[in-house]
Amino acid sequence: MDNASLLVTAMAEQCRGAILEWNRPELDLPMPLQPEHLKWMCDNIEQHAEDWPATKLHRWIGFVQCAMLANRMLDLDGAKAMFDAAKVAHGEINEDLSDHLDPTSSFEVGNHDARPATTLIERTA
Repeated sequence: MDNASLLVTAMAEQCRGAILEWNRPELDLPMPLQPEHLKWMCDNIEQHAEDWPATKLHRWIGFVQCAMLANRMLDLDGAKAMFDAAKVAHGEINEDLSDHLDPTSSFEVGNHDARPATTLIERTA
């Protein structure tokens, strides 16, 4: 298993632990954001870390972390701390997994050339 997959798996383990400890779910949130579904997602991340593409692992752990924010299980500082702990345990990774945790990042997907990102307003004008 590559380093990025190990890191996502470590983050899934940490997320599952926080989810299991949480006892105040936001019941007005949709089912995919409920703790039981998030636990299921963490389980699947760990079970399929070796056979799923890294991009899918990254999307799933990102969804889990965002849902944890929506449930108020975690704040941005908590997500950063969780990521840092996993990074210390499993080494450095590339920016594609970490840039969403940086509030100053434009978090562009895909080609990282020098062209400026196009905003939705520019694309629809």
